[in-house]
Amino acid sequence: MPDVVIVGAGQAGLAASACLSRLGIDHVVLEKNEIGASWRRQRWDSFCLNTPNWTLNLPGRDYAGGDPDGFMERDGFVDLLVGYAKDFNVPVRHGVEVRRATPEDNGWRIETSSGPMRARAIIVATSTHQSPRIPPEAEFLDKRILSLSAADYRAPDRLPDGKILIVGAAQSGMQIVEDLQEAGREIFLATSRVGRIPRRYRGRDVIYWYDRTGLMDRQAGDLDDPRQIFGGQPQYTGWRGGHTISLQKFHRDGVRLLGRVEGIDGAALRLAADLRENIAAADRSSAQFCSNIDAFIERHGLSFPADGGDDAAHDPFDDLETVPELEALSLADEGITAVIWATGFGFDFSWIDAETFDNSGYPVTRRGETTAEGLYFLGLNFLHTRRSGIVYGVGSDAEYVAGRIRSYLDG
Repeated sequence: MPDVVIVGAGQAGLAASACLSRLGIDHVVLEKNEIGASWRRQRWDSFCLNTPNWTLNLPGRDYAGGDPDGFMERDGFVDLLVGYAKDFNVPVRHGVEVRRATPEDNGWRIETSSGPMRARAIIVATSTHQSPRIPPEAEFLDKRILSLSAADYRAPDRLPDGKILIVGAAQSGMQIVEDLQEAGREIFLATSRVGRIPRRYRGRDVIYWYDRTGLMDRQAGDLDDPRQIFGGQPQYTGWRGGHTISLQKFHRDGVRLLGRVEGIDGAALRLAADLRENIAAADRSSAQFCSNIDAFIERHGLSFPADGGDDAAHDPFDDLETVPELEALSLADEGITAVIWATGFGFDFSWIDAETFDNSGYPVTRRGETTAEGLYFLGLNFLHTRRSGIVYGVGSDAEYVAGRIRSYLDG
């Protein structure tokens, strides 16, 4: 019986393994698919990370490549995870699905596709973003129109001929628009209320500013609205070296912008009259971000270039009132043959028998440690700080959890 079972072989599970090994704690990593499965199976072919390479630091291994300010492509990141697992001798058991975890005397009983196991402790490293969340109205879409999630989208040439509707304007939706644009596809984008920020400002990448100003250290309790833990990520991209993206740039490039989808009846779309406000809200968030950086630089007497880091293509509309607000759209009349739902991801921890979840089913932890003896989490949004849900923060959280497990096992 291993002392610890880790569920999931993504970056959080691998980081946990490396930290447990350093402390001499016997463990095993159970993965129902393969290392980095979500990166392999839920990302399109041209996908790039949105955080620069200098943030890709896992326990015992900092980024040492030749392009620290670049953005790693999907396959390169998978190779990084596979290489890390090999170099650190991570004991991964592939093809083992965990179906139930139940506390018992002095440990946990874990039901798997390969039979039952027992362990003193369990680390759940399956992330917040586990499966696509598609709104209920999608089921009323005309069955002759292809309907797929952003996690199932791979490349423009795998879609049928015709125009494409993307629903959702957070990071994934915006980046898929660019992928389809490059292929010459005609695109409709149903927007949503999402902030945007410049990729670079005052000579530095946005993640540098997040780090330098303390935004990366914000905790869930610092948020104006707890729902922001699960909200769509701001509009920016690491594709092609990283650049700013905006709704107005898409509009000027010929993308048909729409308000939020309120309902579907076959090929008929009912739309909210919120497009202009969605554009304006994104612009306000960008302007506020830049203003905050300016104030930070001035307050600390720092010296950075005065350039805005943006170009004219992303300037706010002078004539926003002229942007059409449609109340309805006929997919058939417009020749739309596919709908891509970039509407976020959900989570499911119902397989864990423990009273350590809030009303939404999300784990309540103190930096990954729960009130249930021997139950820990890693890789969740705002597990400890904003960086907890990305590679940049998972290492320090894993070190903390491994230390707490050492104390638990020794106690």
